Amino acid sequence: MFDLFLSLPVQTAQVQTIAQAQASTVYLSISTTQSTRQNCISYTAKNSTGRTVRDVQVNRRNSKGEIFQNYLIDSLAAGKTTSFDMCDSSFVNVEARQ
Repeated sequence: MFDLFLSLPVQTAQVQTIAQAQASTVYLSISTTQSTRQNCISYTAKNSTGRTVRDVQVNRRNSKGEIFQNYLIDSLAAGKTTSFDMCDSSFVNVEARQ
C-alpha cells in the first residue's frame, strides 16, 4: 500500500482561518473575595483546563440585559490565575479560547 502526499502551497490566512474555526470556548472557574476597594468584589479566574487558553474575556450584563465582553488577558497558562475587581453587579462569567 502506498500513501500519496500532494504538496500544495497554503496561504497563512487559510491556516489562521482553520485554526480560529477549531478554537473552542471554555469557561474558567471563578472564586470571589471582598475587594479592598469599597463596594467592589475581587474575582479570580483559574485555568483548570490543563492547557494554555487564549483571549481571556469577562462577560458582563448591562442594564438592558445585553451581554458584552471586556478583555482581560492574552493568554493564561494551565493552573494559573488572573484577578480583577468589579464594582457593579454586572458579572456573568469568564471565557477563553482553547
